[in-house]
Amino acid sequence: MKFLLALTLFTSLRGVAAVPGWYSDYLKSNPTCEREYLCAVGDGESEASALSEARNEVAKFFQTKVKSKSQVSSSSEQSSAIAADGKFDEWTSKLISEETTEIITGLEVKRQEQVDGHTYVLMGLERAKTAKLLKEKIDSLDIENAKAMELNSRFTYPKILKNLSLMDAFRERYDLMSQAPLLLKVKKENILEKQNKLRPLKIALVSKGKKLPAKLSHTLIDLLSPLKVVVVAKKTSPQYILQSELITEEQYFNVDGFKKLNVIMRVELLNSKSAVMGKISALSEQVARTNDQAIEKAIPELKESLENNLDQLTTLKMED
Repeated sequence: MKFLLALTLFTSLRGVAAVPGWYSDYLKSNPTCEREYLCAVGDGESEASALSEARNEVAKFFQTKVKSKSQVSSSSEQSSAIAADGKFDEWTSKLISEETTEIITGLEVKRQEQVDGHTYVLMGLERAKTAKLLKEKIDSLDIENAKAMELNSRFTYPKILKNLSLMDAFRERYDLMSQAPLLLKVKKENILEKQNKLRPLKIALVSKGKKLPAKLSHTLIDLLSPLKVVVVAKKTSPQYILQSELITEEQYFNVDGFKKLNVIMRVELLNSKSAVMGKISALSEQVARTNDQAIEKAIPELKESLENNLDQLTTLKMED
């Protein structure tokens, strides 16, 4: 029994001693990790697994969940549901995951050692270079938002708020890499304030050609209502007209009883002088027995496409 205990203790101590000293306290052993680099360590039975572990640690560091910095009252959430921060969490997380892959490509191997067939690595991400990359992304989105603001259109607010949500996520990561201040042209609180103060905008929904199915008409109304758009009859001479067109294009599909269709929905915003302010085109490819069935199946995809591209309804300055 004593022999087994001694053997276990010896094996344990040998395992601890085998770990390189620089690995156990890599921040102290590598002072540049505090000043110039974001560092992470990894170990594994092979070099590839050790490098993968270190990369994963840095990825986790950057993929922390976006925290909402703006509080929206319950009443404004009800009237402006499309602008609520929570609506963009999934969208932002997905994009951040994709962007993180690009960010960590800058990781460098700072130190590597193999002990008893086990590999230990230290990897570093240069803070200045990463901060510059993040700042460029933030600046690009900020410029996009500033241009959208010049259109004076409520239809741009969802896209602007999505951009701001993504910028918040980049900003959190930027602050971890640099202390240099960032000045934005467009701020979230200003957009939320503008959206909450919107006056009702009267728009007539009309169909070009065949009448739009009721479900798709309601889909449009649901998308527009958070932006305080009120649907009225064309005979009331509204300031704007939203003209929609639904097209089904049959493709070759050799399966009895079914057909393959492109369901295309086009939406144009016209002013009182019939000038086109902007347009959206949404496409959904469906396999169904009938055109009506294909349209029914296409509605969720068409809705998502319309929602993601509402800002395209105004490429010209509006009188809003």
